[in-house]
Amino acid sequence: MQGRSRQIFAIGASLLFAGRAPAVWADTLEPGHDGAGMRVPLAPATKLAAANLADQLPAPAFRSQKLNPTGRAVVLTVPAKDGGSYLGDVPVQIDVDDRLTFPAARVVQLLSELLAPDVLESLRTSFGGKTQVSAEDLAPVGIGVDYDPRTLELRFSIPTERRASRAVSVSALDRSRVGELLKPANFSAYVNLRSSLDLVEDGFDQGLRQPVMLVDGALRLGPIVAESDAIWQPGALGGDFQRLGSRFVFDDTRHLVRISAGDLEAQARGFQSAPDIAGISFFRSYSVLNPQQVVRPRGDRAFRLDRASTVEVIVNGQQVRRLQLAPGNYNLRDFPFTQGGNDIRLNILDDTGRTEVVQFNLFVDQTQLAKGLSEFGLYAGVKAPLGSRGPRYSDDWIASGYYRRGLTDALTVGVNFQADADSRMGGVEAVVGTPFGTLGTNVSFSKVDGVGSGHAFNATFQRLIQRPSGLGDTFNLFVERRSRRFAPVSFFLPDNPYKYELGGGYTHAFTTSFFGGADVRFSKGRTGRPNVQNYRLSAGWRFSDRATLNAEARYQEDTLGREFSGFVSLIVRLGRYSTVRSDFDTRDNRFRASYQTLSGSGVGSYNVTADVERSDNGAGVSVNANYFANRAELGFSHFGTYTRGFGDSQNQRSTFRLGTSLALADGAVSLGRPIFDSFAIVRPHRSLGKADIVVDASTFGNAANSGSLRSATMPSLPSYSERTVPLDVRNAPPGTDIGQGSFRVFPSYRSGYVVTVGSDYNVTALGIMLDLDGQPVSLVSGTATEVAHPERPAQTVFTNRQGRFGATGLAPGKWRVEMLDAARSTFEIEIPQKATGVVQLGEIKAVEKK
Repeated sequence: MQGRSRQIFAIGASLLFAGRAPAVWADTLEPGHDGAGMRVPLAPATKLAAANLADQLPAPAFRSQKLNPTGRAVVLTVPAKDGGSYLGDVPVQIDVDDRLTFPAARVVQLLSELLAPDVLESLRTSFGGKTQVSAEDLAPVGIGVDYDPRTLELRFSIPTERRASRAVSVSALDRSRVGELLKPANFSAYVNLRSSLDLVEDGFDQGLRQPVMLVDGALRLGPIVAESDAIWQPGALGGDFQRLGSRFVFDDTRHLVRISAGDLEAQARGFQSAPDIAGISFFRSYSVLNPQQVVRPRGDRAFRLDRASTVEVIVNGQQVRRLQLAPGNYNLRDFPFTQGGNDIRLNILDDTGRTEVVQFNLFVDQTQLAKGLSEFGLYAGVKAPLGSRGPRYSDDWIASGYYRRGLTDALTVGVNFQADADSRMGGVEAVVGTPFGTLGTNVSFSKVDGVGSGHAFNATFQRLIQRPSGLGDTFNLFVERRSRRFAPVSFFLPDNPYKYELGGGYTHAFTTSFFGGADVRFSKGRTGRPNVQNYRLSAGWRFSDRATLNAEARYQEDTLGREFSGFVSLIVRLGRYSTVRSDFDTRDNRFRASYQTLSGSGVGSYNVTADVERSDNGAGVSVNANYFANRAELGFSHFGTYTRGFGDSQNQRSTFRLGTSLALADGAVSLGRPIFDSFAIVRPHRSLGKADIVVDASTFGNAANSGSLRSATMPSLPSYSERTVPLDVRNAPPGTDIGQGSFRVFPSYRSGYVVTVGSDYNVTALGIMLDLDGQPVSLVSGTATEVAHPERPAQTVFTNRQGRFGATGLAPGKWRVEMLDAARSTFEIEIPQKATGVVQLGEIKAVEKK
């Protein structure tokens, strides 16, 4: 709207202040309104029309200090600004005595997010019901306002102490926002097929094996999703087809709750198991249902700026955001914290050159929740263990659940339970963030009928030590105890072999290229079982930009006895995308050399890995390669084993892989690579001819292209994450309208989109407008409305001094053009059905109004 307002206003201002504007301009300069106060839809002006008009307009000529030389009140729509920040457009009335007034309601709307609540209420009170206010009406609350006739802007001046505290997110970096969010298809579905075929060249069961096919898919109708997956293996023992699970899913995005019915995917916390359940579940996870929300403690930090300033946000020595902020009170939040200790510094530079540094520290565990946030899962139904043909539904009831909540930013607590007809288990958990580190603990109790009661406990401590040099150390401890008969549900005859386990580790960074560490683990055996001990020293040295050397010394004591061993690894980067690695382990004198490389992303990309290994137990060679085509993923791997020293071959097996998908959405069909969550089908409009649409192109490749099948599948749109996908059209006919060149989506779970690139609205009409008296309709604007579709946005039309006009964005059919000249001239034009590009209409004459 800003661009439209500025464009119309600039044209009117040039005419007005040159002293040549017809009288009608004084009533029609406000964008979106006609002279009678009626709304007039405006569309962006075309380059051609604007250029024609600009050729005929004189340069602006402001007369001395007189704002309004016309002798009558005029209304102009101008941009309102707070410093350099654009707030919105506001209509300003300039009286004959140059007094400026503006709508009170619009002023309150523009300032509502800038002023403190009490100041905003005082402003409303001071207006006293006035519909039009002036600068004098804002002065009592300390707000200044000035009009700049050179830049044609209304500027507000707000003292810092009267501004509201504004929250500024550090992590949520600005994303490209082009166009409106696209609506998903009401009906969409897809099916993925991933198949593999083995060829055994040497060893047991030689020959071509039966293929194995993994099939999964989903269907979405409105807000309901049905999903399922299965394995199909012809000739397999127990049955060719095995269904793995099927369910219906509904996401309540308002309350962030996922409701599922069918074969549930149970999540576990603490000492819980994840049993196979058929029934119903209620689930909340911010990472699943609202991944863009920062749910960990945000480290809010309030500060005040008295002048416009640049603020650099540095977390753990790295700049994560640079902000240009106006004077005001701010609450900086949503820091991208890492696990452990975090050093935060704000470098503030105001517009006078004065600097200030704000520094603080915070320790965060990634399982913490911010104050007031909660996550949970509740699963109830019957036991449904997986059988040879699919889940086997029983009559045995079972339930499992957990609940976690952030009581404060430092303390997250939770409870969990599991139960069936034969056993019960319940527990509590807590995560506490302190200045010294994070402490986590779980305590659970269980009872199994006929077996007995049990308990379990664990505790962990983690600390990241940041040093002034920017280097850091990590330190962690853990202890866990389980009684002999402790068990979650679905465990038969529990017998935990160890009374307790404890351990810890410490890593120290000596320099930016050298580190060392030690860790230990001890398990106390129960009822005659031996203790298990593991000790390890490790070190790493990056001795060049491309090479790193890692080494370990280990001691292990278990049921097999005592063992000392060592391990060394050398990693060398060959360019940006390739790596060579060599490992040697003394435990079985195993030596392995590997190579991996990758190229690009999306269509045409590939990756390759190759390994050669030799040990006391034998030798082996393996190769794995994957290629990503437009319609499928292709793979090949080979694994061969030999006797020690690469003597006789023992087994040689090659595997060929294929993955593809078939997607449907509101009648559109597309073949593409496998779909992981949501997808989009992109197809060309008929006006594009044989042009190829390229989806999400970058320097590394593109996600898909329409090709000869005239459709492209964008297979990787994660749900509940906003995404702007760029589009490119190759070999498009001249004058083709491809729209905005991108689409923006916020997908629901397993949703589908249909995007049509191009449209019928790609015609530019040129001609000369004559009014009812045969005179040119000069230097005015108007709108063109499609007769068959009056609900569509109208197109803006301009004329130059000779009445010549150019209107773009038209489609075949009848159009009604209404101009804003004194006579309100109306024209009716018709674009031929198969017209494309530019259509010459010649002279067109106004029609009598009906």
